[in-house]
Amino acid sequence: MYEFDARVRYSETDETQNITITALVNYLQDCSTFHSADVGLTVDYLNEIHRAWLLSYWDIYIERMPRLYENISIGTSPHEFRGVLAHRNFWVKDKAGNFLLKADSLWFNFDTERMRPVKIEANMIDPFGGINDVLKLPVSDRRVTAPEELTTGEAIKIEQHHIDTNHHVNNAQYIRIADDVLTKATEGKVHFTSGRIRAEYRKAAVLGDIMFPRYGQTENGSVVVSLQNEAGEVYCNIEFS
Repeated sequence: MYEFDARVRYSETDETQNITITALVNYLQDCSTFHSADVGLTVDYLNEIHRAWLLSYWDIYIERMPRLYENISIGTSPHEFRGVLAHRNFWVKDKAGNFLLKADSLWFNFDTERMRPVKIEANMIDPFGGINDVLKLPVSDRRVTAPEELTTGEAIKIEQHHIDTNHHVNNAQYIRIADDVLTKATEGKVHFTSGRIRAEYRKAAVLGDIMFPRYGQTENGSVVVSLQNEAGEVYCNIEFS
């Protein structure tokens, strides 16, 4: 288990003084990156051994968004390694210890030299020591399926600010793009503030790609944004409920 403390900055908030969804998910990424670095698995070390952790699935439960100036703690704990896959819990708490966010995530170990997923070796696991399913969240179907009837939004060109150290669109950026698409389509321009977000990553978007957002409502009332290329191949499906 690993935690660090933070305070919500003005630069991380929107016009309502709530933290943005991008900043919130970035805190989760930062937490796992700090955890890995503090046990010796830095980005530089992973580059040297031609390894990377790539995200396959988010399942995020948000009770409420942290507010400007609020003191929060962000935590993470890996809780299962199997084959090429690894599960990680994440959480955000307020100053009193109340959970503002709980999340589970699924990652795969990737060989950046051979460009394929590979079995997780001991040197990628042992530095973390014992593993613990801290949150015990329910197991969910990691497939996010878009409804048949979809509305197409404006095309989006992938720019440099979308890209991370893996030379792909960063996972938080997909969620931000999806939230912006729905906000623009919603009368009153309402950003996502609470509920559940599931994101399934299928194909990595890279610099210069053109992304076509398509969105629609499912039978259970949630909304799915499907970020696709021109051929209809899915980069990522994001469900808000």
